Amino acid sequence: MTPWNCKSATGMNDKLNSYIEKIKHLPATPTVLVRLISLFQQPDRDLDDIIKLMRQDPSLTAEVLRQSNSAYFGNEEPIVDIFDAVTRMGFYEVYRTATARLGSQALRLPPGVCGADVEKLWHHSATAGVTAGVIAKSIQDNEGLAFTAGLLHDIGKIVLAAAEGPAYKALTEDLGDNGTALDAAEKNRFGFGHAEVGGCLLVRWGLPEEICMAVSGHHQAGWVESFERVCAVVSLGNIMAHAAEATVPGGHYESPEAVAALRLLGLAEEDMTTMLQNAQEDIAHMTELLSDRR
Repeated sequence: MTPWNCKSATGMNDKLNSYIEKIKHLPATPTVLVRLISLFQQPDRDLDDIIKLMRQDPSLTAEVLRQSNSAYFGNEEPIVDIFDAVTRMGFYEVYRTATARLGSQALRLPPGVCGADVEKLWHHSATAGVTAGVIAKSIQDNEGLAFTAGLLHDIGKIVLAAAEGPAYKALTEDLGDNGTALDAAEKNRFGFGHAEVGGCLLVRWGLPEEICMAVSGHHQAGWVESFERVCAVVSLGNIMAHAAEATVPGGHYESPEAVAALRLLGLAEEDMTTMLQNAQEDIAHMTELLSDRR
């Protein structure tokens, strides 16, 4: 499969950009999230700048403080300042909380617009964010990058649901959770699959190219060489999330994209099983984090 790139000047991508521009209920650019990701990516990031940015969104600051005082991080003295929250939680946990909070606001449909089970999509996205981060940590890659791409990997479903409404809902009900088959059916029916739509939307938002490419390629078995590791991590994170949600065990790592990703990263199916078992508490925490706060 030819690696996809939203930035390349092909006729197909011109059509994709035109398709997205015509959507009435397109998710708005989350400017605070885009800036937060940019700050987090900087090797010499300034904590003062990050705190200042987060304070622009009072609900975000309140969520971070709430989390820092939750049982998940221990029953110590109450924290009322976000600087102290960073000390207690650690910067990565604060980043995950903030990214999840802001990202979940984009994983919504406007009132009256049908086409996707948003609650189910949020649960899967949160799980994929955690599992992608776990995989990245195990191979000493960028956890934050993997978590963010995993969290946003299915945002193209929101775009297609907003654009196609009942037609998209019918398609998803027919195909269920088979993401690769759904992506192919979307291309056949609407001209584009949710992976490439999501990747293109994130390019338009101005997110780092690594995240955009990982989102666009999470149903592929071949990736652009300079982005292949993060693409493989997010692809496996998505598959791992489906394994966590499955009622019937086994068979999750037999697809071409799973085999390619495991080979590229030097992992085995047994490694994925162990990582998934170890991540259960973290998955439960992340999926609960914003389940009633979107």
